[in-house]
Amino acid sequence: MQPSFLPQPAISQHSKNVALLVYLFTLFFSVIPGLVAYVFLRDDAFVLSTAKEALNWSITMLLCSFVLSLIPFVGWLLAGVLYCIHVICCILGAINARKGWLYRFPFALRLIA
Repeated sequence: MQPSFLPQPAISQHSKNVALLVYLFTLFFSVIPGLVAYVFLRDDAFVLSTAKEALNWSITMLLCSFVLSLIPFVGWLLAGVLYCIHVICCILGAINARKGWLYRFPFALRLIA
């Protein structure tokens, strides 16, 4: 999210907590938390943008993991590195959500706009 000098709407603590949980649960349950938040919590703009980002990230990780799993040895090692990147990025997303900032994953495919 680009810094803006225009006044931003206040983000409630409930929205921050839900966004934090979406990122943390994405670590363990992949697509499910982002999809649940995207479908059921569409009335909150902050949670909706977080859900889209988590869903795009999960889909990207699933696609990359599938491709890497087809490559013997080197692909399997790279899949381990990819999982470490997944953990780090989800934790960074959770930290930013706790502060009320939108977090964009570095190399996620933007399939859901």
